[in-house]
Amino acid sequence: MLEAIFGWVFETWYNAFIALFIFFNTLYWSITAAGILIFRYMVRKKGLTKVPNHHLYAGQISKEIRQSMRSILVFSLQGILIQQGLKQGWFQVSYEVNWWLLLQILVLFFWNEVHFYFSHALLHTRFMMRYIHKVHHQSKEPTVFSTFSFHWIEAFLLGTVIVFPLLLFPFQALAILSLPVMSLVINLLGHCNYDFFSQYAPEHIFKFSYRHSMHHKKGKGNLGFLLPWLDKIFNTSVKNIS
Repeated sequence: MLEAIFGWVFETWYNAFIALFIFFNTLYWSITAAGILIFRYMVRKKGLTKVPNHHLYAGQISKEIRQSMRSILVFSLQGILIQQGLKQGWFQVSYEVNWWLLLQILVLFFWNEVHFYFSHALLHTRFMMRYIHKVHHQSKEPTVFSTFSFHWIEAFLLGTVIVFPLLLFPFQALAILSLPVMSLVINLLGHCNYDFFSQYAPEHIFKFSYRHSMHHKKGKGNLGFLLPWLDKIFNTSVKNIS
């Protein structure tokens, strides 16, 4: 079944574009809606609080949604590159489902962290920050709708995360599908601007949401995605968080 679905999706360039446009829209809206409901419940029942930050600017949510739709368009166009890579034999996909799946998902999780960190560091160079990454940083206080709110060049850069693994190894199809899902879930948690573990210090592994809110507030530092380790290694943690 999975092989048949992949076969149809990547049979032609227009199949790939349409299928991925639907796939990323479904992910974006379903995970965002689920996040809103869960966070509201946690605020009401668990006393979840927001990170002290800036206030939303006028029209922020609608602008984030428009920019997210543009990013989804870019991701869908990148699907044509994947389709051509599979057709030309540059990429290989395995349709087996065995215990290696969990290890492959773990490998892709860590690769996602590495790819995001160095892509993010590139986006914070002077030129890229001034002309590209500033679009994302217009959201001084991030929201659940900020997850894909990028300049189209940033969307393309972040969308290359799956290319390098496919060039190196025939990952299982389910592992490949897990990458955008876990990436968006982590992205949602990082941008929701809630402090889920207020009892911990900012450098604690569980404080990723707080760290990314501080990144938006300060406009620099805390370049990692979920894990704090690369920020510690390269000394890019935000020191002053007040």
